[in-house]
Amino acid sequence: MKKLLYGTTALAAAGMIAGSASAAEQIQMGVGGYFQAFIFGGSMDDGAGNGDVDRRSHGISREGEIIFNGKTTLDNGIQFGVQVQLEAEVCADQIDESFMWVSGSFGRINIGSENSAAYLMHYAAPAPSHWAHGLNSPNHSHSTRGIPGGTFLHTNPVSLSGDMEKVTYFTPRLAGFQLGASYTPEMCEERNPGSGVGTCTGSYFGFPSEQDAGQQSEVVEVGVNYVNKFGGVDVAVSGSWGEAELEVPAAGATDREEWSVGAQFGFAGFTLGGAYRDDNNGTNTANSDRIDYNLGLRYATGPWGVGIQYAHMENGAGAAGDNEVDAFEVGGSYALGPGIVLNGGAQFWQHDFANPATADNDATIFFIGTHIGF
Repeated sequence: MKKLLYGTTALAAAGMIAGSASAAEQIQMGVGGYFQAFIFGGSMDDGAGNGDVDRRSHGISREGEIIFNGKTTLDNGIQFGVQVQLEAEVCADQIDESFMWVSGSFGRINIGSENSAAYLMHYAAPAPSHWAHGLNSPNHSHSTRGIPGGTFLHTNPVSLSGDMEKVTYFTPRLAGFQLGASYTPEMCEERNPGSGVGTCTGSYFGFPSEQDAGQQSEVVEVGVNYVNKFGGVDVAVSGSWGEAELEVPAAGATDREEWSVGAQFGFAGFTLGGAYRDDNNGTNTANSDRIDYNLGLRYATGPWGVGIQYAHMENGAGAAGDNEVDAFEVGGSYALGPGIVLNGGAQFWQHDFANPATADNDATIFFIGTHIGF
């Protein structure tokens, strides 16, 4: 979902400022969200050694969230708010994101389980049919299995910390520019330090360990973007960087670092965009980085929209070479009514693996379904 470092001292300071002012009214929570369901099918390589051997050629995919939002404005103009995203199905992360925020002339501060500034401020290729799909959407990923280094093309933003507990600060937008920065001390939500690396049980107690083998922590992520309009042309350009610290030194491992750039341009119903991302994967061995990039064009008029997108991924496999994925998507959408969007399309995947013992894998996927926002 679309959201926005002074640090905790700044958050406390904002609270002190607000303390002298009374809220116009107590926060009242509203309920919103979305539900989406799709039928998909296709053909894929399923011979010996393929990642999709013996898999069914069709299925049903759905996803939804119930989102609780609330905010209030104090007499001095400072706003406080809260958001909780509840998954509409049982999953490992039943509460997707939950955080509070405060905003005013000083900017905005988020604290809690939410994506980083680097993630939220990024621009990339527009999805051809709907944000639920697109080659870099994790909501409905139909790529074939067995992709070393990832199961979908995450070509959008720097995303080292995901929804881990963090504090994020956004500056006010000035002359089209805005800067954001996030700090994540521990790579987990609701960390229970007594139950192992990265284990989240919803129990808060004590300070987590800073000597967990294989864990990256102390994550700093920075994003910047520029948004403006020149005549009839909309311009949005972004850049982001993030770094995490390896808690226990190990052979072949290093601090993890990512960076990305992206842009979108809009004119007369057309949106053209693309992005590039580089991730060192937290390793310092030769040829071990992962790079992703995408390019897309979408046209929308009235309730109709159509588009095309291309995405590429390379994941270094050392001396063996690179594991590579190329994918195309064509699709479209039609707004049936307020918040109700019918969308569908086709995806074409090609997987080339560096290891000659692993069979290359291709797939053609078709999907159609409906997104309902409420």
